Amino acid sequence: MTVVSPDYDVVVVGGGAAGLSAALSAREQGARVLLVEAGAKTGGSTALSGGAFLAAGTSVQRAGGIEDDSAQEFYEFFMAVNRWDVEPSIVRRYATEGGPAIDWLMEHGVTFAPEEVVRGEIERVPRLHRAGGLGAGLAAALTRSCVQHDIDIAYGTRVEELLVSDGLVSGVRAGDQVVTAGACVLASGGFANNHELVAKHIPFARTVLEQLRSPAPLTNQGDGLVMAQRLGAATAGENRAQVLLSSGITHDLEPVLPGWLICVDHTGRRFVDETAHYHVMNPLTLRHGGVCWAIFDDAALHAARGSGSRYGSGLWTKDTLSAAVAAGKIASADDVGSLAQTLGLPAAVLETTVERYNDDADQGIDSLFFKNPEAMTPCRTASFYGVPMRPAMMPVTGFGLRIDADGRVLRASDDRPILGLYAAGEIAGNVIGPSVFSGGAMVAGAVIFGRRAGRVAAESLALTR
Repeated sequence: MTVVSPDYDVVVVGGGAAGLSAALSAREQGARVLLVEAGAKTGGSTALSGGAFLAAGTSVQRAGGIEDDSAQEFYEFFMAVNRWDVEPSIVRRYATEGGPAIDWLMEHGVTFAPEEVVRGEIERVPRLHRAGGLGAGLAAALTRSCVQHDIDIAYGTRVEELLVSDGLVSGVRAGDQVVTAGACVLASGGFANNHELVAKHIPFARTVLEQLRSPAPLTNQGDGLVMAQRLGAATAGENRAQVLLSSGITHDLEPVLPGWLICVDHTGRRFVDETAHYHVMNPLTLRHGGVCWAIFDDAALHAARGSGSRYGSGLWTKDTLSAAVAAGKIASADDVGSLAQTLGLPAAVLETTVERYNDDADQGIDSLFFKNPEAMTPCRTASFYGVPMRPAMMPVTGFGLRIDADGRVLRASDDRPILGLYAAGEIAGNVIGPSVFSGGAMVAGAVIFGRRAGRVAAESLALTR
């Protein structure tokens, strides 16, 4: 009997943080690895991110004097924030492997400065590790290491089918090219740029589908998700996605709004500290009807200098706002009551809201939401303006494949692994849970489970050789 050796031991589909980590981890176990990337370069969504990595009990924390944190505390916090609506085995892997993953990244050239470890949002201690060079720097370091470790990379190649032989995923097909392998790791990202899949799996986004934009690479079309579902893969995370508010007038990524805005819901009342992090602002907006009206006056318009986001100035500059007003894209009126009528908001309530806000600004205290008074400016100078903001910017999709703690893709029919198939990164739908409570959660999950999936895939082949 002739035994035909596969072209590679492990094929990795997708070259973001998850795919690069999987490829390197498999290579460290002695596997022959091919990484297939649909785009012209590696990095994926990671390269466009702030490069934050969420982890606890790390060597970088300790180097910065943070001695009282642990993976166990992080695990308990992660579970509590999600109200246990997430799989404990997955969270345990996430919490315990974060520190080792950061050490591993540093071995591969990624830098983390102790002074760059900051508090993300609601954590007790600083856990947000910012990579040198941000997301682009992290991706570049991993790519260099892949090249140094003789990992083959095929650019501009879109995988269209997973090959199966004797019940085992045995390779991939891209066009008329077939590559055989002992195992496959799917790390092809999400599907924010495939509106058909968004409408199917993220129902809350259907109302803004025509306005929906994503900073994710255009190659994020959900290919890996669809291919795995053809094999009967289980899924998780229905109707979950990370969204940011957008006016639709500009398409810059704006994680935060400028603090001088007054944000109201459909009742005409404030519902949030306007400087709140996007992990608070955006879910809260969805719970308040899905629209946030940003109210400001002429004095604020002429003083506008941007939202303070590193991703772009956005709508909130004098020139951009003035041009939008002139083009009729922003509603304006001579008084707050008339503006409310134009926006379809209760006039008397909005007038009261603005009056109370002005009184608070004069007294130097936000009596309702305790916003930093330095961010507050009165809204008194005609004309008055209102901009509806909707969750129409989607950096991350939350629906995806269900994996176990080793990154193995599970089958929907019997909850057993699909032999030879692994997944990590945004394509996995059961890692983060319903509450993305801090920046850095996605990058950390991608690296942790990418590294794990690559290692387990390679080790499983060693057991059967």
